[in-house]
Amino acid sequence: MILFVTGAGGFLGRAVVDAARAAGHDVRALVRDPARWSGPAPDDHLRLVAGDLRAAGPWTEALDGVDVVVHLAATKAGDLHSQFAGTVVGTERLLAALAERPPTRLVHVSTFSVYDYDRLAVGAVLDEDAALVARPETRDEYCQTKLVQERLVRRFAAEATTEVVVVRPGAVWGPGELWDGGGLVGLGPGRTLVVGPRGALKLTYVTNCAEAIVAAATAPGAAGATLNVVDDDPPTPRRFAAALGAAGLQVPRGVPVPYGLVAGVAALLAALNRRFAGGRAKLPGIVVPAKLAAWAKPLRYPNDRARTVLGWRPRLDLDAAARDCADRSGSTS
Repeated sequence: MILFVTGAGGFLGRAVVDAARAAGHDVRALVRDPARWSGPAPDDHLRLVAGDLRAAGPWTEALDGVDVVVHLAATKAGDLHSQFAGTVVGTERLLAALAERPPTRLVHVSTFSVYDYDRLAVGAVLDEDAALVARPETRDEYCQTKLVQERLVRRFAAEATTEVVVVRPGAVWGPGELWDGGGLVGLGPGRTLVVGPRGALKLTYVTNCAEAIVAAATAPGAAGATLNVVDDDPPTPRRFAAALGAAGLQVPRGVPVPYGLVAGVAALLAALNRRFAGGRAKLPGIVVPAKLAAWAKPLRYPNDRARTVLGWRPRLDLDAAARDCADRSGSTS
């Protein structure tokens, strides 16, 4: 099977390329600059395709003969204009190209950020049936643009013959991306604020996540499905930091604060902001209720649907993933 992977040069994209090759697939990896490619060397089963989804170019010709497109490309940093261009405009151009060269399946990689955490009570289950964000303006630019991106893909799915699978990973971690061991805000050298220390983290190790995405490319029952991807037994911040530390990885020391306390402060500041500044005052994200809820509200994160539909199991548990991360990052002590 031939897979066309957008965003192949990114953190998760490189892992998807590796997982696809390990599964025996041929890969056409779309990268902006092949000279900066840090993955395996191209060969008969891996072709680097130079291009930018935001602009028409020869990359569209590389879609000929492709069985599955895995769409990972998105812009995670910058202002709303930059993220809109990288995430939304790029997706519009890709979908237009797929209408002319339709593959059998499109696996769109979305995110947990599109969920409306405000509607969920503390301790509730967040699964694929949870509501999506109703007021995206209360969230960050990444949430806003990924929400529009997913809507575009679903509109394409309703009109095209191509099968569409939407995969929503939780927080993807791995070498160079440790999420501060579960911390939310840096407190100076070697310390980080952990909000809701008893809550589960919606984590998925990059290798596990990549293998789920590749499984979504081929699983017969996945067509039309929406699947959350998180690892088994999501850890608390303390458990996560302990596993990283045991593997020799350096993470800041967590300073725990109850979620309810921070949420109360955020609600009070939001009320004061509305009362005295018409809601126009720019506050740190940690005291913006909608953002705080998305980042730290203690919830439960099942992965039953992905396990059932894909026949997928997270291959590496937390401790094995931490050791693998340390080995691959070369930062053991």
